[in-house]
This record gives sequence, structure tokens and C-alpha cells, in this order.
Amino acid sequence: MRVICQLSVAEALGQIDVIDRRLIEAAFPVKQVSLNSVHEKNVRHGHISTLHIWPARRPLAASRAALLTTLLPEPKGAGARYELLHHMAGTVAEVTNASGEVTREETRDGIFRWGREGRVQSDGRTLGRIEAYRRDVEDVFGGRAPRVLDPFAGGGAIPLEAMRLGCEAVAADLSPVAWFVLRCTLHYPWLVGGERRPLPGFALGDCDFAEKFLKASGVKSRAALEKGLATLGHGEEQSAELLASATDVSPDMPASFAWHLRAWGDRVLARARERLASRYPTYAEFEPVRRKGRGRADARPEKRYKARPTQLLEPDDEGQVSPDALNAEFDSYDLEDDGNPRWVVKPTVAYLWARTTRCASCRAEVPLLKTRWLCKKDKKRARLTMTAGEEGVVFGVENDVPVSPGTPAKKRAHDQELGQGTMSRSGVSCPKCGVIATMSDLRVAGRTGRLRERLTAVVVDGQRGKEYRVPTDDELIAAHVDEAVLESAFASVPFGLPNEPTPKAGMGASRAFSVDGYGFDTWRKLFTNRQLLALGTLVQEIRRCSDEMADHYPPEWREGLTAFLGLTLSKFTDYNSSICSWHNSGEKLRSTFARFALPMVWDYCEVNPLSKTTGGFSAMIEWIARVAEHLDDATADA
Repeated sequence: MRVICQLSVAEALGQIDVIDRRLIEAAFPVKQVSLNSVHEKNVRHGHISTLHIWPARRPLAASRAALLTTLLPEPKGAGARYELLHHMAGTVAEVTNASGEVTREETRDGIFRWGREGRVQSDGRTLGRIEAYRRDVEDVFGGRAPRVLDPFAGGGAIPLEAMRLGCEAVAADLSPVAWFVLRCTLHYPWLVGGERRPLPGFALGDCDFAEKFLKASGVKSRAALEKGLATLGHGEEQSAELLASATDVSPDMPASFAWHLRAWGDRVLARARERLASRYPTYAEFEPVRRKGRGRADARPEKRYKARPTQLLEPDDEGQVSPDALNAEFDSYDLEDDGNPRWVVKPTVAYLWARTTRCASCRAEVPLLKTRWLCKKDKKRARLTMTAGEEGVVFGVENDVPVSPGTPAKKRAHDQELGQGTMSRSGVSCPKCGVIATMSDLRVAGRTGRLRERLTAVVVDGQRGKEYRVPTDDELIAAHVDEAVLESAFASVPFGLPNEPTPKAGMGASRAFSVDGYGFDTWRKLFTNRQLLALGTLVQEIRRCSDEMADHYPPEWREGLTAFLGLTLSKFTDYNSSICSWHNSGEKLRSTFARFALPMVWDYCEVNPLSKTTGGFSAMIEWIARVAEHLDDATADA
């Protein structure tokens, strides 16, 4: 080394007999990698970007291409180099619409596009399979796995693709969040990759879970599914012939890590439901069964019936609700006809809130609303109505808002007027007296603790989609959580309530962290008490399930499942804060970190954690489980 340092660069290179020229030094498929990287942004379920928020995500396509072209040497001759790049990256093709116009470009074949890692090429050759390139990399390095070091791994895209190519990946990062994400992206899937274990008994004891698992295991026909469920103990009749015909299904069926994660996630949610169901009231409405399809049955005119007020359903010991007691007045003949009205459960999806302040002139309560649109689609339009009262406003819900005739510009102007809230760039206007409070006034009110909140509307899951109504008195009472109840929920949680300070606006990011300027100077203030109660309950149940796992799994499985349940909780937290908002055109929840900032949100959305729709804990379980399935495939042979 000392001899080389004393020579010039040319002389030093002359001391080396062979200098390997890598493929990336000669050519790189920039066009194909760019197209695949853009396509990857639209991939949702299964992608590692949905595992946990990380602001510096690297596309898997670009990471895979950079690694592979760096590890492989340049082929001799331009023809061989072109052939390798063709099978590696594929070709670029134009996609046209019905009119023959080119709408976009996309790649055909190759292994860089999401989902093509192990697929045979269209011409039948297997050179495009990633397994073949893994063998090529081993051959280049003399039959051993090369070592790839990423000292600032972040979200783990580069080390994951290195492991996929058969390399020995070494990843590190200074951030504890990145470290935890790397453990779940690389370490635990590598420990349990490809391993299958029987599910715990409580999982297959759930009929709904067992049905989903059997369908995912390849049991497709209804007859085979019924036989399989009967074998697992579900069904009224279990004859010997039926059980004998379902030989492929047994309680000892092996399941992947992702299905074990689903099982324990459902167990956490079931136990949390027992404790939280009373905090999220569920109502039933009196109406006929409305089918979602467009068959002949739907073309029939609905029978006339007398409307009845909604009924609150009391949860049982497991937190479940049922309208059977209300429908006991009807016989089976009445219930067989979908046209006859009956009590139908409509679970709550979310609660819509508005922060409020006091008018400096008339002292009325002023709701801080950016918009009054609840749903704004072509064929579905609903909005909040406001009527001035003695102490503020009275809210209502107007469904089937008519579309204004005229040009598109006139329609937009009309809709803007219909949905106009109380907020503007200059501040907030009092609906009662018209006095405007500036943004400076709102910041002072926030820092002095004079901002309040008010429940404006409730989103429920109806038979034909989401529906909107005004809140009931029971829902207003359930939303209030005493401080003593909250402290009890966090008594056994490490570090207790999240009282750490939020990022300060004076740190050079006043727009990104504007919540601090309005008095939200601790993380706890970014959540309502009911949201904190839900989070504390879920933490307790995850820790409880982690203790139970010791009786079912070896240490690496238990640690991995607990870690992924922690990721599920973290993802749910992103959808469970008072910085979330309602997306009225998509009828879904916009998460806390819709962008990497903590901006002030005036009219926010509180999700129902027990809901099976947008933002619920069960949806977060499925998000994380799909990533676990992808990581299991990616690292099983690494």
C-alpha cells in the first residue's frame, strides 16, 4: 500500500493485472428504470413503503438496477451488452387508448418492474428471472455471496434488493426509527422466511378468519370451502362422510408468518373491542335491504313503510352488536323478502369535528371550518348546513345536494358557495354577527388554551356506501373521556402518555410544524382523549398477546410478530390523530402525514378504530400483513 501511494494514478493502476469493468460503467437502462420507479409510486399493498413512514424512500426498481449492474461485469462486445440489458430491463412500449392516442409508456418484460421479480419472460426464456441473476452474481464472485454495505440504509430498499440478489447485506442507520424499520424489513423476514407453522387454535376457531385462510390456501369452490370449514368445527352438521372428504384441511395446516400476524392482530382487536365498544356507539336504522348490484330485483320500486327513529345497539360481552333482538317482531316469512323493512346495523366509520373559538363581539361559538362538503362526487353529494342560534350554530346534514345547471365554471362557483366554510386566508368569520377573527387571534386563542372542538357529523357504513348524519346525544357523551380513565389506560405503558414536545416552529420549519404556533406544543395535544384511550388500550393488548406467544412460538417468531404488531399500531396512529382530515371526494381518511409535516387542521376526522373500513385497526393489520408476505417471498431464498 505504501508503494502504490508513492506512485502516480496511472502507475498505480499499472500494478494491477486485471481491472474488472462493471456493467454500470458502460451502460445503464435509465429509461426503463425511470418508468418502473414512477410505476412503483402507485403500488400500494405489499410495498415496503407502506410498512412505516420514512421520508427518503428509494424505489426498489432503481435499487435493484443499480446493484445488479454494479455486481455484474460488462459483457464483451456491444451485442452481448445489449442482449443482457434487454433481458434485464425489458423494452419500452407505448400504451394507446381506444382512439389510438399514446397515453403513456411502460416497460415490457425485465425484472425491474414491481411484481416481475420471478416471472418468466414472454419469449419463454428464463434469463429474466431474478434467480438466474442470483446465480450469475455468485459465479462472478467465485461461488460466494458478495457483501453489500449500506451505512445509511433508511427504509431498507438497497439492502432488501441486495438480499434478493443473494448478497450478504449489512445495513445501519443512526435514526432509531430507521433501525426498527430495518429490523422488520430485513432481519425478521430473514429469520422466518419460508417457514410455515400451524396457526393457534383461537384463529381457526373464528369462522370468518378460517374462511379467509382457506380461500388464500387454494380452497376456491363453495362445496370444498364448506367441507373445510366443517373439518375445522364450523357448521351445523359434520357427518363422517363430509369430514372424510375434506382430507386436505386440518387444524395443523401450515401457515406463513403473515397469516400468524393476521391471527394475532385480530386477537388484539377483539380484546380491544371488548373494552372500547361502549366508546363508539353503533346504531340500527329501519329500512329494507338495499342490494348493491343492478339486477332486476333492484329495479322494483321500494315498498312504502313508516320510518322509525334510529335505535342504539348495546354491545355484548365481546363488544359485538346485533339487530336480532329488534327484528324479533318479524317472522321468518317477512325477513325472507328483502323488500320488507327491518333493522339494519350501520357501524360508525368516523366522526367529523370542527375546532371552535369564541367570537370577540357576540361571544357566540364559532366553528372553524375550511369546507362544509361531506361528500362531493358526480352522483353523490352531501354537505353540512349551518343555522345561526343563540349561542352559535346548529348543524344539519343535507343529502342529495342538487347540481347547479350551467357551464363547468358556473357549477364550480356554485359548489364553492354551497360548501363555503367559516375559514379564509384572513381568518374566521362569525356566522352570527360576521365579525372576523384574524389568524393571529386564533394563534393567541390556541396558546392560551381557548380553542375547543365540536362534533359536527358522523360517517356510517350504509348498505350502499357511506352515509352522513348528525351526532346523537349518546355519541356526544361517549366522546368524552375523563382524565382518570386515560391515566389508568397508560399506567402500564412504558413512558406513559406522550407528553414530549412537538417540533418547534422556530426551528426553520414554521410552515411544516405550524401546530406549535397554535398551542399544540406536546404530542399529547395532537390527539383527543378518546384517541389516546384507543392507543393505550391497543398497546396493552399487544403486550398481553406478546406474553401469550411464548407458549406458541420460538423466540425469533415471538419477537418478529410483536415487532410487526408494533408497526401496525404505529400505522394506525398515523390515522388516529386530530391532524387527520376527511377526503370528501374519495370518502376516506387523509392520514396525519399526508405530507411530511404537521400543519394545523381546523376541521379534523376521528376514525373509529373498531371499524372495518377506512382507517380502522383491522385495515392496518392487512396493510402490514401484505408487506410481510412480500418480504417473506423476497428473503426466503436469500
